[in-house]
Amino acid sequence: MSAPRTIPAAIWHRQTQASDPGVSAFVSANAGSGKTHVLAQRAIRLLLNGTDPSKILCLTFTKAAAANMATRVFDTLRRWTALDDTRLAAAIRAIGVADPNSATMTRARRLFAEAIETPGGLKVQTIHAFCTRLLHQFPFEANVAARFSVLDERAELELLERESLAVLLDAAATPDGALGRALNIVIASAADTTIRDLINEAIRKRDALMRWIAQSGGPAGASAALAQMLGIAPEDTFAKVDADIIDGPVFPSCEWLRAAQICATGTKRDNDQCGRLRAAAAAAGTQRIDLYLPVFFTKELEPRASIITKSLAESHPSLADNLAREQSRLIALLERRDAVVTRERTMALLTIVHAVIARYRAEKDRRGLLDYNDLIAKTLDLLDPKAMSWIHYKLDYGIDHVLIDEAQDTSPDQWEIIKRLVSEFAAGTGARLFLKRTIFAVGDEKQSIFSFQGAAPHEFDNMRRQFERAFDRPGLGWRHVQFDYSFRSGASVLAAVDSVFRAPTIHASITSDVAGVLRHESLPDAAPGRCCLPSNPQTIRCCAARVIAT
Repeated sequence: MSAPRTIPAAIWHRQTQASDPGVSAFVSANAGSGKTHVLAQRAIRLLLNGTDPSKILCLTFTKAAAANMATRVFDTLRRWTALDDTRLAAAIRAIGVADPNSATMTRARRLFAEAIETPGGLKVQTIHAFCTRLLHQFPFEANVAARFSVLDERAELELLERESLAVLLDAAATPDGALGRALNIVIASAADTTIRDLINEAIRKRDALMRWIAQSGGPAGASAALAQMLGIAPEDTFAKVDADIIDGPVFPSCEWLRAAQICATGTKRDNDQCGRLRAAAAAAGTQRIDLYLPVFFTKELEPRASIITKSLAESHPSLADNLAREQSRLIALLERRDAVVTRERTMALLTIVHAVIARYRAEKDRRGLLDYNDLIAKTLDLLDPKAMSWIHYKLDYGIDHVLIDEAQDTSPDQWEIIKRLVSEFAAGTGARLFLKRTIFAVGDEKQSIFSFQGAAPHEFDNMRRQFERAFDRPGLGWRHVQFDYSFRSGASVLAAVDSVFRAPTIHASITSDVAGVLRHESLPDAAPGRCCLPSNPQTIRCCAARVIAT
């Protein structure tokens, strides 16, 4: 069994500053710097100050993190019940209470039972669990089923897979319908595995996607909006663009054979152009376009530097001018054609995804189910400042302190929920006017791993600045504390990490603090180590990222 580590006074001071329940604080903390320990320490200090356990809301991103946080708090409180006065006083001083008196120690021994027995207890939960509880409390106001169930990620994926398969089968069975035509376009554009990836990626962003389609006025409106984004007219089609390619005002198809005769009098390169023009003039349909474009473009559809030779251009300047102007016209038409392709393929994918999401939502409604995205969206609607004021009053009366762990994994919508929950904390107009109420968050942008679920690491710094403007004034109190040290790794490993991420471009990719320098400090008693880095820069970055995360 290893001996307890000695925490240097400077580090202990930073920890107690961060856990001070009298001020709001944001903590930017490196991996292994004791983030959850400090959060648990702050919760305990709030309880010691007399805060009702039910008035404290501790939020985190995963169930495992929530369980770990709750375990730390309750284990500490449980141990305190068995300590004698000397050891209990030392334990209380260790968390930052300077001079615990007999009343403080008596309360410390009662906290474990109080936290367990208080109705509602100390709320340590994921933000999704909090939203679930809130929606169950106000089902009518939130427009949800009174006894709704929550789809976990596995059940959600299974239901989406089932509805996706049903839509694809329906599309295959009706090739002349809207779904069938959309499926044919998608199949012609991508491999089977890519199609599934595209559909799944669009489904993951279903809330934003469906919101955009609804704001556009439905699928037809979305198509028009997409056309506007791409710089084309809603009525533009492949056929229309292809017709413009073949018969334009500058070099109409009736002029091709005459131009071919002129090219036949030139060099071998001019003769090659003659052959292309004659082949295009003799062809029809899409083949005609395929034979005509090589007159002006390479195989890679890059514009030819010269369409005819210099000598032929000097002897036939009118032809050279027409060909140059036609090339410029075709460049614009090919861009327009690409835009039409993009719109058609995108709308084909959206048609399929829209049908999948519509069926998925209908099945959820039929069975009284909400997924994790629904929990966030419904809670945001419930907490809308324009909603019923009595709901805000009741919630305001029930929460005095909000603590957020792993804040770098909080999405913008989740941050918006937190903002609305604490909107009255700094305003002085809440349900308890003369009570100091606080917000605390701890996180590390470098450790964000849930971007696929909407997490936005840069929001941590953005929200820190917003809350700082609200709370950094007399009577409230605000601190931004930086934990640079690590209880986990030695100096050699941490120095290697800092060295890798010293380059400005790499530094900017993992933190919004572009003006600062990434720094990890080891403790004086850290075990010695050796760091052998591979020669490949990309591998070095991956290895260093693993060190940061672990």
